[in-house]
Amino acid sequence: MLLVERTEELRGSVNAPPSKSYTHRAVICASLGDGVSNILNPLNSEDCLSSVYGCISLGAKIHREEDRWIVEGNYNSPKTPDNVIDVRNSGTTLRILTGISSQISKGYAILTGDESIRRRPMGPLLDGLNQLGIVAFSSKMDNTAPVVVKGGKIENNLVKIRGDVSSQFITSLMMTLPFSQEDSKIVLTTPLKSAPYLDITVDVLERFGIKVSMLEEEMAFLVEGNQRYRPCDYKVEGDYSSASYILAAGVLLNSKIVVKNLFKNSKQGDRRIVDILKEMGADIKIKGDKVITEGPYHLEGISIDVKDIPDLVPTIAVLGCFAQGRTEIYNGEHVRLKECDRLHACAVELRKMGGKIREKPDGLIIEGVNKLKGARLNSYRDHRLVMAFTVAGLLAEGRTVIEGEESVKVSFPDFIPVMKSLGAKLTVK
Repeated sequence: MLLVERTEELRGSVNAPPSKSYTHRAVICASLGDGVSNILNPLNSEDCLSSVYGCISLGAKIHREEDRWIVEGNYNSPKTPDNVIDVRNSGTTLRILTGISSQISKGYAILTGDESIRRRPMGPLLDGLNQLGIVAFSSKMDNTAPVVVKGGKIENNLVKIRGDVSSQFITSLMMTLPFSQEDSKIVLTTPLKSAPYLDITVDVLERFGIKVSMLEEEMAFLVEGNQRYRPCDYKVEGDYSSASYILAAGVLLNSKIVVKNLFKNSKQGDRRIVDILKEMGADIKIKGDKVITEGPYHLEGISIDVKDIPDLVPTIAVLGCFAQGRTEIYNGEHVRLKECDRLHACAVELRKMGGKIREKPDGLIIEGVNKLKGARLNSYRDHRLVMAFTVAGLLAEGRTVIEGEESVKVSFPDFIPVMKSLGAKLTVK
């Protein structure tokens, strides 16, 4: 468990951790390439290592060093895994490799994960693969993992899929369809949520030689057929999602913090945290790839559409507790389908600290209370909740105890030492 004591000030300069989204996509693309790629500044988190091990199962050779991964691809020919692919807690790995594993030359691939992963929806992706002539199904016949995928050629070139459950389903199709002999079209049957994650996918695919185009008038994507993944040297940029906790703490506490390695022209949707903090009244500064806070700032509640930024919800919920007036989070039904139901978890746990939060089907309404009290909190083994609740605990009166702190290894393994280096009073028991 993590013990969080009230902290008066934070000072220092830190690097944002490497992007989880970019690391996943880069190592998977490299694992398919015709030769050797270098992934520079990768995120060595449990989630990203799940992708590494999955790629090795499909025939890639990966040598990991501290600040780079050397990846010899499987030459666009994924091999039949010798064993079940265990993605542990990584939904991204499960979704992308379910598609990729359909391109093994013979036999079946079986993918599963931990208890949380085995509850997360897979139906739209399995249905999409079936539309392409691929045999893919849930072993429990309930559209959740374990999933079984039979190797075989892509027989059809049109797939229709929902865009409002998880963008990872569409990413999986984008990364699988280059193996088709023909151009393929992915048609969205509902409005798209989490769209910036697809911008990241297209961006990474282009670096590895794969072309995907958006057909805006049709709400569809065109994937050219008979493409091959090429090797390249790829440097992973900093992660705005993980940096959001540092920035939120800097905005709320007496601080002078410099967060480096955050590219202002990044395609990450969660770079919007900077604009959200400014809208709420924080006069934070941007200098090149650095974001600077000199808090505390007086924050005002705002209304925030989280359609494209679901991972920022826990951070925004904590900020709303300390802002004057009402903060409303809306358009976030899909936030309930993450590692846990994050809307419900934020409402329940922050109320234990004295937060005034009302849960809605698609979001939260938060009335600012300006102060919270320490409490014992359940993190639901969700990395983002641990980090957001830590920020709340730094300002709370008394001690806050957060259970399941080890889950930060999923996306930000160094979160606790980084925060302690800035002056945060944290102890792991």
